[in-house]
Amino acid sequence: MSKTIFVRDITRSANEVNDLFVVTKKGTYTARNNSRYMMIGLKDSTGSIEGRVWENVDELESLFEKGDIVSVRSKARVYQEKLQLHITDIRKLDSDLALSDIEHFYPCGGTPRAVLEKEYDEIVSGIRNEQLKKLYDAFNNERHLKDKFLAYPASTGVHHVYVGGLLEHSLACAKMGMAVASLLGGDRDIIITGSIFHDIGKVQELEITRGFRFTDRGRLLGHITLGVMIVEDLIGRIDGFPQELTDILTHIVISHHGLEEWGSPKKPMFPEALIVHHLDNLDSKVMGVKEHMRDNMADDRWSEYHRLYEAKFFKIN
Repeated sequence: MSKTIFVRDITRSANEVNDLFVVTKKGTYTARNNSRYMMIGLKDSTGSIEGRVWENVDELESLFEKGDIVSVRSKARVYQEKLQLHITDIRKLDSDLALSDIEHFYPCGGTPRAVLEKEYDEIVSGIRNEQLKKLYDAFNNERHLKDKFLAYPASTGVHHVYVGGLLEHSLACAKMGMAVASLLGGDRDIIITGSIFHDIGKVQELEITRGFRFTDRGRLLGHITLGVMIVEDLIGRIDGFPQELTDILTHIVISHHGLEEWGSPKKPMFPEALIVHHLDNLDSKVMGVKEHMRDNMADDRWSEYHRLYEAKFFKIN
């Protein structure tokens, strides 16, 4: 089912609204006449709208959960001067969406995907190490893996929580890494490659075709372990790839969180790994704070309290 009706296009004159949306909230309540009804928040990439289920509540409430992509049959209504949907049927999508359709349901970053993909190609074309060139060839030829890398968010709720966020975050680390290498020294190609692949495990840790969420494999193994497995699998397809270079790249993946208490089994043990760790930390924290301030301002100067960073943030005009 292809999406054709978007929230921004729904008007009070819309007779039928039958399409796919993401569930943002779900609650069951009792009306004054003691009948049960559901209040449901729905969204797509263009906006949000509330819906009500007045009939068959017992049957429908078990068919979906918050975060699911659902198929909705409804009519647009105005209640207390607010547009909402009168929902007659709602159920979880029973098949995966194509990656190309994900951007219809979730926000995208400020930079168009095509621009980011061009930046990726330009950065990779500048790699001089012949073995690393072969690694990128193996990665680029693994289309399912590469397509996920281009489309996935960097997280489900901390930073770069949007379509293409993983690519944008990885490129930001790589571009900053090139600048740091020119200033402080270090192997430029290894810094770039470590930046591109440090979070590659997230393409298996997360899934987005039915909502941004963790996979069972992701919960059990985590993106660091999965990232090492992916990198080693790609390297295993390259004849004569040096063992030391394999260890260097996998160490960057293993150590990029920096500390054991942050999820890394090893601390960074050479300058290039240290650079990737700090650039990952810098980009994820700054973008996480910016996204928090974008969506959670208490007033025109101060954000709401950020539980992860245990602080409120000030907006400079």
